[in-house]
Amino acid sequence: MLFIAKRLFRGEHKGQVSSSAIRIATAGVAVGILVMIVSICVSSGFQREIKAKVAALVGHVQIVNEQTLYRSRTMPIQITDSIRDKIATFPYVESVQRFALCPGMLKTENVSRGVMFRGVDDAFDASFLSSCLIEGRIPAFGEMGDEVVMDSILVSAPLASALELCAGQRIYAYFFDDNLRVRRLTVAGIFQTHLSDIDTRMCYADARLTQKLAGFRADQYSGAEIRVDEYSHVDSLSVCLASMFGTHEDAYRQCYATPRVDELYPHFFSWLTLLDTNVGAILILMICVAIVTMVSGLLVIILERTQFIGIMKSMGATNSLLRRIFLYFASMIVLRGMLWGNALAFMLLTLQYATGIVSLDPESYYIAQVPVYFPWLSIIVVNVLTFVLCVLVLIVPTYVISRIHPARSIVFE
Repeated sequence: MLFIAKRLFRGEHKGQVSSSAIRIATAGVAVGILVMIVSICVSSGFQREIKAKVAALVGHVQIVNEQTLYRSRTMPIQITDSIRDKIATFPYVESVQRFALCPGMLKTENVSRGVMFRGVDDAFDASFLSSCLIEGRIPAFGEMGDEVVMDSILVSAPLASALELCAGQRIYAYFFDDNLRVRRLTVAGIFQTHLSDIDTRMCYADARLTQKLAGFRADQYSGAEIRVDEYSHVDSLSVCLASMFGTHEDAYRQCYATPRVDELYPHFFSWLTLLDTNVGAILILMICVAIVTMVSGLLVIILERTQFIGIMKSMGATNSLLRRIFLYFASMIVLRGMLWGNALAFMLLTLQYATGIVSLDPESYYIAQVPVYFPWLSIIVVNVLTFVLCVLVLIVPTYVISRIHPARSIVFE
């Protein structure tokens, strides 16, 4: 059976009607596989890039005052060095850094902007902000005894543009509590993350400065952000932190809370969920395209091979045997289409991965170019699922063979 199917498959170069049908069916499968693999890789790229960018700025899980989750202003919570060091020993944890938030206002002669100062300690990982730096430098926040660092800030590009600031310039910052306080700060650097929540209102400063301005004690912070090595480990970390803190109180009788990044910034993750839904719809649509083109192509091939079927039946071939021959034949078409689809998909994706030739509007998509990531397991599953579904559905049109009679089909033209 396999031998006969191979001969039929290799006979397409003779210019028969089936040759066009085979090419159309092959193209249908190739296009379906191409679109599915590109969709999966681009969607996975978006997932990884956005999650990594958000986590680099605010951590995967935070430890905050429970009241902060229900108030418009942040409340302090005690996070000592021993607490930080203990969390750092948890499985999968890459870094733990404390932060202190303080609202304020930056003002020049003509323009003023309300901002949130995010003070960071000596454990601050500046690698991501370094990649986003447009101008200037990143100070060594938390360096003991350095007054220059304490008065240095990092400002986002949109804020710098609105206030007409440049690196090295000094600017007045105003803080409102019971009394108005003024501090003259130096713009050490300008960054742009393309995350609107960060770029439109966030400034980075030394934690000692924001603690003092917010009225916190030396061991009090707005919270601590914890990063893990893989996003899939966030659940495990959340369980560990919940067991450690639970309903515990700090020395100032404040309760701890451990929100995840997807709870703090749900709009980013709802966008990614919507993206997954679109990819799922694309996968279903492309599998249907592959199936329809294969079914149509196989019916054309069977009808064109009516005389061959009649001769085989007159020689004693059963309907079951002939159906298996044409299923083998159709499977070869599917495999060839999948081969072409995979080859074209990986060529396009590798080109994008290496060159970033297709760009995006970062204000809308949070990144400057189409991201690519190869989730090999998902790619294999899509290929196997497409092949199995196509072959299973192709069983139906092969039943046309049972309606072909040898006496009439041998003279069929």
